[in-house]
Amino acid sequence: MSVLKKISAVGFVALSIVFPAKAQVSFAPLVERLIPSVVNISTELQEETDSPDVMNDLLFSSSDGRVALGSGFIVSEDGYIATNKHVIDKADKISVITVDGSVYEAELVGTDDKTDIAVIKIETDKKLQPVAFGNSDKIRVGDWILAIGNPFGLGSSVTAGIISAKSRDIADGPYDDYLQTDASINQGNSGGPMFDTEGKLVGINTVIFSQNGNSSGVGFALPVEQAKWVIDKLKTDGKVERRWLGLEIKPADLTAERKGLSISAVKDKTLAAENKLQAGDVILSYDGNKADSVKDFALYISKLPADKAVNLVIWRNGVEHDISVETMSMPEEETQPNAAKEQQLPGGQYYASLGLTLDGLKVVAVDAQSEAALKGVKAGDVLQKVNGMSIYLTEELTRQIEEGALSGEPLRLDLMSSSDDAYFVEISINVKE
Repeated sequence: MSVLKKISAVGFVALSIVFPAKAQVSFAPLVERLIPSVVNISTELQEETDSPDVMNDLLFSSSDGRVALGSGFIVSEDGYIATNKHVIDKADKISVITVDGSVYEAELVGTDDKTDIAVIKIETDKKLQPVAFGNSDKIRVGDWILAIGNPFGLGSSVTAGIISAKSRDIADGPYDDYLQTDASINQGNSGGPMFDTEGKLVGINTVIFSQNGNSSGVGFALPVEQAKWVIDKLKTDGKVERRWLGLEIKPADLTAERKGLSISAVKDKTLAAENKLQAGDVILSYDGNKADSVKDFALYISKLPADKAVNLVIWRNGVEHDISVETMSMPEEETQPNAAKEQQLPGGQYYASLGLTLDGLKVVAVDAQSEAALKGVKAGDVLQKVNGMSIYLTEELTRQIEEGALSGEPLRLDLMSSSDDAYFVEISINVKE
């Protein structure tokens, strides 16, 4: 089973470092300069797991709770550190280990669910060495990169590889734009930095594609061009407030040469509605930018200042119109994804079309001969998303199954395993119940 996993440490295997095929030039001088900016992160988790991992207990457990390991990097001399949110999620205590072996207890500053970024802070009299931010937009497929982190709790480890692809959408979040690399990154590398050959930060190592939880040469890093805005907001405000217009949009081709974003719905009581935007309108451009990507449009709008309107050119009934629309604060989700783990329903509800029995959103039984079982879904796993949408109620799952049965398309289920590993599977809907 090939799955996407958040890369937190769960076991011990030999770590192989990938070097250039023709290593005439050593990375050693660059690594010596970068290592002081990278930290190891250890968190103590008091909650119990449904099915303890023996290897995890032997290597990373303490008498008073589970210990999870990850990586991070220093972003300011006064102790601010960035990492992945899933590295410190639900932690009762966060410890940071710097390159000289010093251990500090860190305070959580803020997290952002949509990009899986967290900022923590340590107090120290020592002058810390922050990373230098690069430009992930300029990095090219084929360029060399270095990944530094804390795989399997081994401490500062360095691997090298290339950028394998850019702008990867792995349905992990609404703003997916990952860099893909073949550098060996493993569980425990989460939150660690990816550097270019000039020593500039270009990404945050976040996800691996793996059949067994170990590196398969396909890893993903959040681009720094997306991350640094979030990090700055978390440092300053402790949270990230995004803007939105209240539009549901999808790509549209008006002609072979003219493309845009078709508005399929306008939310009630939004400024977009007040400005008479309508379903069926096609956005041709926004603030002078071509409207050819839903993701780019949403990301651009989300970063606008509160007092900034966006200028839209729309196509309606064969005529272009200029419309200026003020953005609104994006509503907070009423329920956070992790709350799904706490949902319980009396007994279990059997979904014959998927071969699953759920108690709330927790898998309590899997048909042995089902596609779900063959793809590794197990009792104790918790459903997080369906087709990229966060699921909080079983009614939402039922609706997605019904729509999938009509379309004939398989469902993509994003789940969290009982050992806190995120993964996804695609399951065909069996309509012969």
